[in-house]
Amino acid sequence: MSKPTFQDKPFWYLGTGAYWFVTSLKWFVLFLLQPLQVAEVVPGGEKNGAWGMIVAIGAFEAMIGPALMGWLSDRTQTRFGRRRPFLAIGAALTSVALLLLGQANSLVMMAVAYLFLQISDDVATGPYAALIYDQVPENHRGKASGILSMLQLIAQIVAVGIGLGLGKIALIYVAVAVINVICALITLAIWHEPGAPEQRKHEPGAALPRITPAAWIEPFRSPDFRWVWLARFLVAFGFYLILLYVSNYLSDRVHQLTLFGLNLKTPKNGALAAALGISLSGAIGSGIAARLTDSLGRKKIIGLAGWVMAAALIPFALIPNFTVIFCVALVFGLAYGIYLSASLALAADVLPDPEAAAKDMGIWQASVSTPQILTGAVGLLVDAGNRLSGGMGYTLAFLISSAAFLTGCLLVTRVKGSS
Repeated sequence: MSKPTFQDKPFWYLGTGAYWFVTSLKWFVLFLLQPLQVAEVVPGGEKNGAWGMIVAIGAFEAMIGPALMGWLSDRTQTRFGRRRPFLAIGAALTSVALLLLGQANSLVMMAVAYLFLQISDDVATGPYAALIYDQVPENHRGKASGILSMLQLIAQIVAVGIGLGLGKIALIYVAVAVINVICALITLAIWHEPGAPEQRKHEPGAALPRITPAAWIEPFRSPDFRWVWLARFLVAFGFYLILLYVSNYLSDRVHQLTLFGLNLKTPKNGALAAALGISLSGAIGSGIAARLTDSLGRKKIIGLAGWVMAAALIPFALIPNFTVIFCVALVFGLAYGIYLSASLALAADVLPDPEAAAKDMGIWQASVSTPQILTGAVGLLVDAGNRLSGGMGYTLAFLISSAAFLTGCLLVTRVKGSS
Protein backbone atom coordinates (compact mmCIF):
# COMPACT_ATOMS: atom_id res chain seq x y z
CA MET A 1 0.00 0.00 0.00
CA SER A 2 1.31 3.46 -0.79
CA LYS A 3 1.97 5.74 2.14
CA PRO A 4 -0.78 8.03 3.42
CA THR A 5 -0.38 11.72 2.67
CA PHE A 6 -1.09 12.89 6.22
CA GLN A 7 0.76 16.04 7.23
CA ASP A 8 0.52 17.47 10.72
CA LYS A 9 0.19 20.98 9.31
CA PRO A 10 -2.68 23.48 9.37
CA PHE A 11 -3.13 23.61 5.59
CA TRP A 12 -3.59 19.82 5.44
CA TYR A 13 -6.23 19.74 8.17
CA LEU A 14 -8.07 22.74 6.74
CA GLY A 15 -7.85 21.59 3.13
CA THR A 16 -9.02 18.04 3.71
CA GLY A 17 -11.65 19.33 6.15
CA ALA A 18 -13.13 21.84 3.69
CA TYR A 19 -15.89 19.45 2.65
CA TRP A 20 -16.62 18.67 6.30
CA PHE A 21 -17.11 22.43 6.69
CA VAL A 22 -19.62 22.75 3.85
CA THR A 23 -21.48 19.58 4.87
CA SER A 24 -22.18 21.17 8.23
CA LEU A 25 -23.05 24.45 6.53
CA LYS A 26 -25.71 23.00 4.25
CA TRP A 27 -27.47 20.88 6.88
CA PHE A 28 -27.44 23.69 9.42
CA VAL A 29 -29.00 26.10 6.91
CA LEU A 30 -31.51 23.45 5.93
CA PHE A 31 -32.67 22.56 9.44
CA LEU A 32 -33.04 26.22 10.38
CA LEU A 33 -34.80 27.45 7.26
CA GLN A 34 -36.79 24.56 5.77
CA PRO A 35 -39.21 24.47 8.73
CA LEU A 36 -40.09 28.04 7.74
CA GLN A 37 -40.56 26.91 4.12
CA VAL A 38 -42.87 24.15 5.29
CA ALA A 39 -44.83 26.54 7.49
CA GLU A 40 -45.61 28.66 4.43
CA VAL A 41 -47.51 25.82 2.71
CA VAL A 42 -48.89 23.85 5.68
CA PRO A 43 -51.54 24.96 8.21
CA GLY A 44 -50.01 26.17 11.49
CA GLY A 45 -51.33 23.33 13.65
CA GLU A 46 -49.75 20.69 11.41
CA LYS A 47 -46.42 22.26 10.47
CA ASN A 48 -44.26 20.33 12.95
CA GLY A 49 -45.71 17.00 11.86
CA ALA A 50 -45.25 17.85 8.17
CA TRP A 51 -41.64 18.94 8.66
CA GLY A 52 -40.94 15.88 10.78
CA MET A 53 -42.34 13.66 8.01
CA ILE A 54 -39.89 15.13 5.47
CA VAL A 55 -36.96 14.57 7.83
CA ALA A 56 -38.07 11.01 8.58
CA ILE A 57 -38.24 10.13 4.86
CA GLY A 58 -34.65 11.26 4.38
CA ALA A 59 -33.54 9.52 7.56
CA PHE A 60 -34.84 6.14 6.38
CA GLU A 61 -32.58 6.41 3.34
CA ALA A 62 -29.66 7.65 5.45
CA MET A 63 -29.82 4.53 7.62
CA ILE A 64 -28.13 2.58 4.81
CA GLY A 65 -26.88 5.22 2.34
CA PRO A 66 -23.55 6.21 3.97
CA ALA A 67 -22.60 2.62 4.78
CA LEU A 68 -23.52 1.43 1.28
CA MET A 69 -21.43 4.14 -0.36
CA GLY A 70 -18.59 3.48 2.08
CA TRP A 71 -18.80 -0.25 1.31
CA LEU A 72 -18.57 0.50 -2.42
CA SER A 73 -15.60 2.83 -1.92
CA ASP A 74 -13.77 0.19 0.14
CA ARG A 75 -13.89 -1.96 -3.01
CA THR A 76 -13.36 0.69 -5.67
CA GLN A 77 -10.01 1.09 -7.41
CA THR A 78 -9.32 4.01 -9.73
CA ARG A 79 -6.27 6.09 -10.49
CA PHE A 80 -7.96 8.88 -8.52
CA GLY A 81 -8.24 6.74 -5.40
CA ARG A 82 -11.02 4.88 -3.64
CA ARG A 83 -12.88 7.74 -1.94
CA ARG A 84 -12.26 10.81 -4.08
CA PRO A 85 -14.48 9.84 -7.07
CA PHE A 86 -17.44 9.43 -4.72
CA LEU A 87 -16.77 12.84 -3.21
CA ALA A 88 -16.64 14.50 -6.62
CA ILE A 89 -19.87 12.91 -7.88
CA GLY A 90 -21.74 13.38 -4.60
CA ALA A 91 -20.73 17.03 -4.31
CA ALA A 92 -21.98 17.80 -7.83
CA LEU A 93 -25.33 16.10 -7.18
CA THR A 94 -25.63 17.85 -3.81
CA SER A 95 -25.39 21.27 -5.43
CA VAL A 96 -28.12 20.34 -7.92
CA ALA A 97 -30.34 19.15 -5.06
CA LEU A 98 -29.84 22.42 -3.17
CA LEU A 99 -30.93 24.44 -6.20
CA LEU A 100 -34.05 22.30 -6.53
CA LEU A 101 -34.84 22.68 -2.85
CA GLY A 102 -34.59 26.45 -3.10
CA GLN A 103 -37.29 26.44 -5.79
CA ALA A 104 -39.66 23.98 -4.06
CA ASN A 105 -43.06 25.56 -3.45
CA SER A 106 -45.12 22.58 -2.31
CA LEU A 107 -44.78 19.95 0.40
CA VAL A 108 -44.32 17.17 -2.18
CA MET A 109 -41.57 19.08 -4.02
CA MET A 110 -39.82 19.79 -0.72
CA ALA A 111 -39.94 16.11 0.27
CA VAL A 112 -38.59 14.94 -3.12
CA ALA A 113 -35.80 17.55 -3.18
CA TYR A 114 -34.87 16.77 0.43
CA LEU A 115 -34.61 13.03 -0.33
CA PHE A 116 -32.47 13.76 -3.40
CA LEU A 117 -30.21 15.92 -1.24
CA GLN A 118 -29.89 13.16 1.36
CA ILE A 119 -28.92 10.58 -1.27
CA SER A 120 -26.40 12.94 -2.90
CA ASP A 121 -24.88 13.76 0.47
CA ASP A 122 -24.48 10.07 1.27
CA VAL A 123 -22.63 9.43 -2.00
CA ALA A 124 -20.02 12.00 -0.96
CA THR A 125 -19.81 11.77 2.80
CA GLY A 126 -20.08 7.98 3.25
CA PRO A 127 -16.61 7.39 1.76
CA TYR A 128 -15.31 10.77 2.97
CA ALA A 129 -16.03 9.84 6.60
CA ALA A 130 -13.17 7.30 6.46
CA LEU A 131 -10.65 10.13 6.05
CA ILE A 132 -9.42 10.16 9.66
CA TYR A 133 -9.15 6.39 9.89
CA ASP A 134 -7.43 6.11 6.50
CA GLN A 135 -4.78 8.76 6.94
CA VAL A 136 -4.46 10.15 10.46
CA PRO A 137 -2.25 8.28 12.99
CA GLU A 138 -4.03 7.35 16.22
CA ASN A 139 -1.99 9.78 18.33
CA HIS A 140 -3.18 12.66 16.11
CA ARG A 141 -6.85 11.66 15.80
CA GLY A 142 -7.99 13.79 18.70
CA LYS A 143 -6.39 16.84 17.13
CA ALA A 144 -7.84 16.04 13.71
CA SER A 145 -11.28 15.41 15.18
CA GLY A 146 -11.09 18.69 17.08
CA ILE A 147 -10.14 20.69 14.00
CA LEU A 148 -12.90 19.08 11.92
CA SER A 149 -15.38 19.84 14.70
CA MET A 150 -14.19 23.44 14.82
CA LEU A 151 -14.71 23.69 11.06
CA GLN A 152 -18.17 22.21 11.53
CA LEU A 153 -19.08 24.90 14.03
CA ILE A 154 -17.45 27.74 12.09
CA ALA A 155 -19.61 26.61 9.18
CA GLN A 156 -22.64 27.24 11.32
CA ILE A 157 -21.42 30.78 11.97
CA VAL A 158 -21.06 31.29 8.23
CA ALA A 159 -24.55 29.83 7.77
CA VAL A 160 -25.95 32.48 10.10
CA GLY A 161 -24.13 35.19 8.16
CA ILE A 162 -25.51 33.90 4.86
CA GLY A 163 -29.00 33.68 6.31
CA LEU A 164 -28.95 37.22 7.69
CA GLY A 165 -27.13 38.71 4.71
CA LEU A 166 -29.14 37.23 1.85
CA GLY A 167 -32.53 37.00 3.50
CA LYS A 168 -34.43 35.28 0.67
CA ILE A 169 -34.41 31.51 1.13
CA ALA A 170 -33.91 30.70 -2.57
CA LEU A 171 -30.78 32.90 -2.69
CA ILE A 172 -29.42 31.23 0.44
CA TYR A 173 -29.65 27.80 -1.20
CA VAL A 174 -27.88 29.12 -4.32
CA ALA A 175 -25.04 30.47 -2.17
CA VAL A 176 -24.67 27.18 -0.31
CA ALA A 177 -24.65 25.24 -3.62
CA VAL A 178 -21.77 27.40 -4.89
CA ILE A 179 -19.81 27.08 -1.65
CA ASN A 180 -20.37 23.31 -1.79
CA VAL A 181 -18.60 23.07 -5.15
CA ILE A 182 -15.72 25.30 -4.04
CA CYS A 183 -15.10 23.30 -0.86
CA ALA A 184 -15.24 20.00 -2.74
CA LEU A 185 -12.58 21.26 -5.16
CA ILE A 186 -10.35 22.36 -2.26
CA THR A 187 -10.61 18.97 -0.55
CA LEU A 188 -9.99 17.07 -3.78
CA ALA A 189 -6.90 19.21 -4.44
CA ILE A 190 -5.37 18.60 -0.98
CA TRP A 191 -6.56 15.07 -0.20
CA HIS A 192 -4.35 12.53 -1.97
CA GLU A 193 -5.36 9.20 -0.53
CA PRO A 194 -3.24 6.06 -0.30
CA GLY A 195 -3.70 3.28 -2.83
CA ALA A 196 -5.76 0.18 -2.17
CA PRO A 197 -4.01 -2.84 -0.59
CA GLU A 198 -1.92 -4.72 -3.14
CA GLN A 199 -3.50 -8.07 -2.39
CA ARG A 200 -6.92 -6.76 -3.39
CA LYS A 201 -5.69 -5.86 -6.84
CA HIS A 202 -5.04 -9.49 -7.65
CA GLU A 203 -7.95 -11.25 -6.00
CA PRO A 204 -10.54 -12.30 -8.62
CA GLY A 205 -13.81 -10.54 -7.93
CA ALA A 206 -12.37 -8.63 -4.95
CA ALA A 207 -13.32 -5.24 -6.38
CA LEU A 208 -17.03 -5.81 -5.77
CA PRO A 209 -17.97 -8.92 -3.76
CA ARG A 210 -21.59 -9.77 -3.14
CA ILE A 211 -23.20 -7.56 -0.53
CA THR A 212 -24.95 -9.36 2.33
CA PRO A 213 -26.77 -8.32 5.52
CA ALA A 214 -23.82 -9.76 7.45
CA ALA A 215 -21.67 -6.84 6.27
CA TRP A 216 -23.94 -4.51 8.27
CA ILE A 217 -24.26 -6.79 11.28
CA GLU A 218 -20.57 -7.63 11.65
CA PRO A 219 -19.39 -4.31 13.24
CA PHE A 220 -21.98 -4.67 16.01
CA ARG A 221 -20.28 -7.88 17.16
CA SER A 222 -17.72 -5.54 18.72
CA PRO A 223 -18.99 -4.31 22.13
CA ASP A 224 -17.01 -1.06 21.80
CA PHE A 225 -18.59 -0.28 18.44
CA ARG A 226 -22.06 -0.97 19.87
CA TRP A 227 -21.53 1.43 22.78
CA VAL A 228 -20.08 4.16 20.58
CA TRP A 229 -22.93 3.79 18.07
CA LEU A 230 -25.63 3.91 20.76
CA ALA A 231 -24.00 6.86 22.52
CA ARG A 232 -23.84 8.86 19.29
CA PHE A 233 -27.43 7.88 18.48
CA LEU A 234 -28.71 9.34 21.75
CA VAL A 235 -26.71 12.56 21.42
CA ALA A 236 -27.89 13.02 17.83
CA PHE A 237 -31.48 12.34 18.94
CA GLY A 238 -31.18 15.08 21.55
CA PHE A 239 -29.58 17.51 19.12
CA TYR A 240 -32.20 17.07 16.41
CA LEU A 241 -35.03 17.46 18.90
CA ILE A 242 -33.73 20.99 19.42
CA LEU A 243 -32.67 21.85 15.90
CA LEU A 244 -35.81 20.65 14.12
CA TYR A 245 -38.26 22.56 16.31
CA VAL A 246 -36.41 25.60 17.65
CA SER A 247 -37.63 27.90 14.86
CA ASN A 248 -41.27 27.00 15.53
CA TYR A 249 -40.66 27.18 19.30
CA LEU A 250 -39.45 30.75 18.99
CA SER A 251 -42.39 31.60 16.78
CA ASP A 252 -45.04 30.05 19.04
CA ARG A 253 -43.67 30.56 22.57
CA VAL A 254 -41.18 33.42 22.68
CA HIS A 255 -43.35 36.42 21.95
CA GLN A 256 -40.67 39.09 22.42
CA LEU A 257 -37.55 38.27 20.47
CA THR A 258 -35.32 40.79 22.22
CA LEU A 259 -31.69 40.16 23.09
CA PHE A 260 -30.31 42.58 25.68
CA GLY A 261 -32.77 45.21 24.39
CA LEU A 262 -32.18 44.52 20.68
CA ASN A 263 -35.36 43.56 18.81
CA LEU A 264 -34.65 40.66 16.44
CA LYS A 265 -38.19 40.97 14.96
CA THR A 266 -38.65 37.54 13.34
CA PRO A 267 -38.33 33.87 14.46
CA LYS A 268 -35.83 33.33 11.64
CA ASN A 269 -33.53 36.01 13.04
CA GLY A 270 -34.01 34.63 16.53
CA ALA A 271 -33.11 31.10 15.44
CA LEU A 272 -30.06 32.39 13.58
CA ALA A 273 -28.92 34.43 16.60
CA ALA A 274 -29.23 31.43 18.93
CA ALA A 275 -27.40 29.30 16.37
CA LEU A 276 -24.66 31.92 16.18
CA GLY A 277 -24.21 31.80 19.95
CA ILE A 278 -23.97 27.99 19.93
CA SER A 279 -21.53 27.98 17.03
CA LEU A 280 -19.23 30.69 18.39
CA SER A 281 -18.88 29.10 21.80
CA GLY A 282 -18.77 25.64 20.21
CA ALA A 283 -15.83 26.62 18.00
CA ILE A 284 -14.01 27.79 21.11
CA GLY A 285 -14.82 24.51 22.86
CA SER A 286 -13.57 22.47 19.91
CA GLY A 287 -10.34 24.46 19.80
CA ILE A 288 -9.73 23.84 23.50
CA ALA A 289 -10.59 20.14 23.30
CA ALA A 290 -8.44 19.59 20.20
CA ARG A 291 -5.41 20.28 22.38
CA LEU A 292 -6.56 18.04 25.23
CA THR A 293 -8.37 15.04 23.72
CA ASP A 294 -5.23 13.07 22.80
CA SER A 295 -3.67 13.63 26.23
CA LEU A 296 -6.67 13.46 28.60
CA GLY A 297 -8.60 10.83 26.69
CA ARG A 298 -11.83 10.84 24.68
CA LYS A 299 -14.11 9.39 27.37
CA LYS A 300 -13.39 11.96 30.09
CA ILE A 301 -13.94 14.82 27.65
CA ILE A 302 -17.25 13.38 26.43
CA GLY A 303 -18.56 12.62 29.93
CA LEU A 304 -17.91 16.16 31.17
CA ALA A 305 -19.55 17.66 28.09
CA GLY A 306 -22.64 15.51 28.61
CA TRP A 307 -23.32 16.85 32.10
CA VAL A 308 -22.99 20.46 30.95
CA MET A 309 -25.20 20.04 27.86
CA ALA A 310 -27.93 18.30 29.86
CA ALA A 311 -27.95 20.98 32.55
CA ALA A 312 -28.03 23.83 30.04
CA LEU A 313 -31.14 22.50 28.31
CA ILE A 314 -33.34 22.60 31.41
CA PRO A 315 -33.75 26.41 31.54
CA PHE A 316 -33.98 26.39 27.73
CA ALA A 317 -37.05 24.13 28.02
CA LEU A 318 -38.72 25.94 30.92
CA ILE A 319 -38.07 29.67 30.41
CA PRO A 320 -39.39 31.15 27.13
CA ASN A 321 -37.28 34.30 27.40
CA PHE A 322 -34.94 34.94 24.50
CA THR A 323 -32.13 36.52 26.51
CA VAL A 324 -32.12 33.48 28.81
CA ILE A 325 -32.22 31.16 25.78
CA PHE A 326 -29.25 32.93 24.21
CA CYS A 327 -27.13 32.79 27.37
CA VAL A 328 -27.95 29.10 27.80
CA ALA A 329 -27.05 28.55 24.13
CA LEU A 330 -23.55 29.87 24.80
CA VAL A 331 -23.00 27.35 27.61
CA PHE A 332 -24.53 24.52 25.60
CA GLY A 333 -22.44 25.37 22.56
CA LEU A 334 -19.17 25.32 24.50
CA ALA A 335 -19.91 21.81 25.79
CA TYR A 336 -21.20 20.62 22.42
CA GLY A 337 -18.02 21.76 20.72
CA ILE A 338 -15.97 19.86 23.28
CA TYR A 339 -18.11 16.76 22.70
CA LEU A 340 -17.75 16.91 18.91
CA SER A 341 -14.00 17.26 19.25
CA ALA A 342 -13.72 13.87 20.92
CA SER A 343 -16.55 11.85 19.36
CA LEU A 344 -15.11 11.39 15.86
CA ALA A 345 -11.72 10.32 17.26
CA LEU A 346 -13.47 7.82 19.55
CA ALA A 347 -15.35 6.30 16.61
CA ALA A 348 -12.16 5.95 14.57
CA ASP A 349 -10.42 4.28 17.53
CA VAL A 350 -12.94 1.44 17.80
CA LEU A 351 -13.57 0.52 14.15
CA PRO A 352 -13.41 -3.29 14.13
CA ASP A 353 -12.20 -3.97 10.55
CA PRO A 354 -9.35 -2.00 8.90
CA GLU A 355 -10.35 -3.41 5.49
CA ALA A 356 -13.88 -1.98 5.75
CA ALA A 357 -13.20 1.42 7.31
CA ALA A 358 -15.51 3.48 5.08
CA LYS A 359 -18.37 1.00 5.38
CA ASP A 360 -18.06 0.86 9.17
CA MET A 361 -17.78 4.65 9.45
CA GLY A 362 -20.89 4.81 7.27
CA ILE A 363 -22.67 2.57 9.74
CA TRP A 364 -21.47 4.87 12.52
CA GLN A 365 -22.84 7.83 10.54
CA ALA A 366 -26.22 6.11 10.54
CA SER A 367 -26.25 6.69 14.30
CA VAL A 368 -26.59 10.39 13.43
CA SER A 369 -29.27 10.03 10.74
CA THR A 370 -31.40 7.24 12.25
CA PRO A 371 -32.60 9.40 15.19
CA GLN A 372 -34.16 11.77 12.67
CA ILE A 373 -36.86 9.15 12.11
CA LEU A 374 -37.79 9.38 15.77
CA THR A 375 -37.39 13.15 16.02
CA GLY A 376 -39.50 13.50 12.90
CA ALA A 377 -42.25 11.45 14.54
CA VAL A 378 -41.89 13.56 17.69
CA GLY A 379 -43.22 16.46 15.59
CA LEU A 380 -46.67 14.88 15.80
CA LEU A 381 -46.35 14.65 19.61
CA VAL A 382 -45.15 18.25 19.80
CA ASP A 383 -48.26 19.39 17.94
CA ALA A 384 -50.47 17.23 20.19
CA GLY A 385 -48.84 18.55 23.38
CA ASN A 386 -49.18 22.12 22.22
CA ARG A 387 -52.89 21.60 21.60
CA LEU A 388 -53.36 20.36 25.17
CA SER A 389 -51.51 23.30 26.70
CA GLY A 390 -49.68 26.11 24.95
CA GLY A 391 -46.03 25.16 24.54
CA MET A 392 -46.23 21.87 26.46
CA GLY A 393 -45.08 19.89 23.44
CA TYR A 394 -41.92 21.95 23.07
CA THR A 395 -41.12 21.76 26.78
CA LEU A 396 -41.38 17.97 26.87
CA ALA A 397 -39.31 17.60 23.70
CA PHE A 398 -36.45 19.71 25.09
CA LEU A 399 -36.48 17.94 28.47
CA ILE A 400 -36.27 14.60 26.66
CA SER A 401 -33.36 16.07 24.70
CA SER A 402 -31.55 16.90 27.94
CA ALA A 403 -31.88 13.33 29.19
CA ALA A 404 -30.68 11.94 25.84
CA PHE A 405 -27.51 14.07 25.89
CA LEU A 406 -26.58 12.97 29.38
CA THR A 407 -27.30 9.27 28.84
CA GLY A 408 -25.43 9.16 25.53
CA CYS A 409 -22.31 10.80 26.91
CA LEU A 410 -22.20 8.59 29.99
CA LEU A 411 -22.46 5.40 27.90
CA VAL A 412 -18.97 5.93 26.49
CA THR A 413 -17.51 4.98 29.88
CA ARG A 414 -18.21 1.37 28.85
CA VAL A 415 -15.83 1.58 25.88
CA LYS A 416 -12.66 -0.43 26.51
CA GLY A 417 -10.69 0.10 23.30
CA SER A 418 -10.04 3.83 23.67
CA SER A 419 -8.85 6.11 26.41
